[in-house]
Amino acid sequence: MGRRYSRQWVVGAITGVICLCGLTRTGHAFHGVEVGGSVPAFSLTGIDGEKVAVSGGGQVMVLAFVRQGQEKSTEALGALQELSAGHTGQVAVVAVVANPGEGDAAAWARGAGAAFPVLLDTDGAAYGLYGVRVMPSTGVVKADGTLTGIVDGFTRRTGDEIEHLIQVALGFASADEPVAGADPVSAKSDARKSAERSLEKAKLLLKRKMGDKAVGSAEEAVAADDEYGDAHVFLGEILLDLGDDNAAKALPHFEKALALDPKSMAAKIGLARVRSVQGDTQGAVVLLQQAAMLNPRPEKVYYELGRVYERAEDYQHAVEAYRQALDRLLH
Repeated sequence: MGRRYSRQWVVGAITGVICLCGLTRTGHAFHGVEVGGSVPAFSLTGIDGEKVAVSGGGQVMVLAFVRQGQEKSTEALGALQELSAGHTGQVAVVAVVANPGEGDAAAWARGAGAAFPVLLDTDGAAYGLYGVRVMPSTGVVKADGTLTGIVDGFTRRTGDEIEHLIQVALGFASADEPVAGADPVSAKSDARKSAERSLEKAKLLLKRKMGDKAVGSAEEAVAADDEYGDAHVFLGEILLDLGDDNAAKALPHFEKALALDPKSMAAKIGLARVRSVQGDTQGAVVLLQQAAMLNPRPEKVYYELGRVYERAEDYQHAVEAYRQALDRLLH
């Protein structure tokens, strides 16, 4: 009786998930287009099967690059739909899915509430043309085809920031004016800018396999702005990746990130990893189940769930979790 699967079987399942479920840390906004410059034209097929030509000129346009299955991209589509509904006839809203092959992009976009054109960048042509480095990234284009500005990432202020750029593009506001409703706390401060620079440096160092130095830069990001949840998550992840002995150091960073954003899937996954290392398998499972509910494409969550069960030597549940991760990636 007992175990139905050997550890070797589980390793095979892990390998398959890792091959299909790799995540990439990215850099900053559009690198292929300068603010004030003309945006390049491209044509892509939409989720409805229709070919759509995207070119600046004729009407103000909001162009977003998103990644299906990513929590912030899902939230971004919802915010963009609100903006689209509020500017009917004045502003065209278009989203480009950079990873259409990693699931049912149409179901994901519609599930997020997008009723505007959502295009599929199957070969990465538009992605490369604009030099996108952050997902989601949203640009606002004037009627003359020039780029008004870019908003990278997604926070509770993103909708207001895009709306401000729309008003600038329509000629109703100046680029120098503060975003409507902004206050010293919500506006991007010098401390946040400094923290973002340190975090980008940390990501670059990690990409170069300089983990210890990446930790130092991530710590600088947290020190510059302790309210920067992404920095706390990143620092916690690096610490765990460097060894289980760092679990106690990583714990407060995931807890802080979760306090800042209770719906953060990344923070829940990180905290679950810590709980697993500490031997609290059930606590880790509960956190991952919560994280799975926050994402329409939770393959990474199920992969982490498999790791939790494997650490607890519960191979049957580990294999089931890895199978769910694979199933969501392949269908």
